[in-house]
Amino acid sequence: MSSEALRVAVQEALGQPVRGLTRRPHAHASSFAIEEVDAITGDGEVVRLVVKDVAASGLLPGAADAKPAARLDPARETEVYRSILVPWALDVPVFRGSVTDSVAGHRWLLLEAVDGNPLWQSGDSAAWDAAARWLGDMHSRAVPRASGRLLRYDADYLLGRISPAVALTPPGALERVAASWRETVGRLAGWPHAFLHGDYYASNVLVEATSAGPRIRPVDWELAGLGPGLLDLAALSSGTWTADERRRLALAYHAAWHPPAGRPSAGELLDVLECARLLVAVQWLGWSERWTPPPEHAHDWLATALDAAARIGL
Repeated sequence: MSSEALRVAVQEALGQPVRGLTRRPHAHASSFAIEEVDAITGDGEVVRLVVKDVAASGLLPGAADAKPAARLDPARETEVYRSILVPWALDVPVFRGSVTDSVAGHRWLLLEAVDGNPLWQSGDSAAWDAAARWLGDMHSRAVPRASGRLLRYDADYLLGRISPAVALTPPGALERVAASWRETVGRLAGWPHAFLHGDYYASNVLVEATSAGPRIRPVDWELAGLGPGLLDLAALSSGTWTADERRRLALAYHAAWHPPAGRPSAGELLDVLECARLLVAVQWLGWSERWTPPPEHAHDWLATALDAAARIGL
C-alpha cells in the first residue's frame, strides 16, 4: 500500500485530518501483512496504530497453509471487535476503525499499538496465570447472539478433525484415538459453550508490564467463534508444560470462570481439559501437510495427543 493510500485510509478510520505518517515493520510476526504506523493529525497529535490487512490478499507467503481459506472471512475480525469486544469492554487493543478497498481487494483493520511482548517470550508465571484468568473472565459472559461470521466449533466440526490427522500421521499412530473419537468429542461438545478466541496461543497474547502487574491484551481474532471454552484453555496450556504447571493454569482459569448456567467443578474441568488437549493436538496433526511452524512455535503434537489420550484412558 502506498503511503498516500495508507494516509487516506487512516484519516477515514480516525475521522479527522491526517497530515503525515511514519510507518515501520511490526515488531511481532503475523500471518497477515501488518505494520506499525504513527499518524500525525491536523492538530499535531501522534496516534500510534497497528494496521493489519485482513483480506485474503493480506496473507503472507506460506501463511495460507496455517490459516486455511475455508476458515477465513475478511470481515470476521472487524465484526468481532465492533459487536463483541468493544461492547463487552474487554481489555484488548483499542479498535480505531476499519477501511475497505474493494477495488484493490484490501480490508485494513486499525488498532491501538500495544507496548507489549508475546506471552510465549515470558517466563513469568504471573503473566501466564493472568492470561488464564483473562480467558476465564471472557468465557463467563453470556454467549453472544449467533452471527453468520463466527466459526462454529461444534460436534460436527470436532468429529471431522480425526480423518485428516490419521491421514498425515504414521500408520496406526492414532488408532486407539480414532476408535474412541466420537466419545471424546461428545464429552468436549457437552462442555459449556462460550465465545472463543479460537487461536488463544501464547503468540497471540500480548503482555504489558505495569505497576499493577502483567496486563493481558489478546490479539488476532480472525478465528473467533462459538464452542466449548476449554478449546481456548487447551491452546494456552499447550507446549512443554508439566502436568502440575498445566493444572496451575487450569485452576487460575477456573477461579475466574463463572458461566451463566453454573460452573462445573475444578475436577471436572481438569478431566475434560484432557479431551480438549487431545482435540487441539489432533487438529494440528491434520492441519496441512505443507505447513511447518517457525522453530519457536514447533511442537510435537503427536506426543501431546498420545499423552492426553493416555490421561483419559484411551
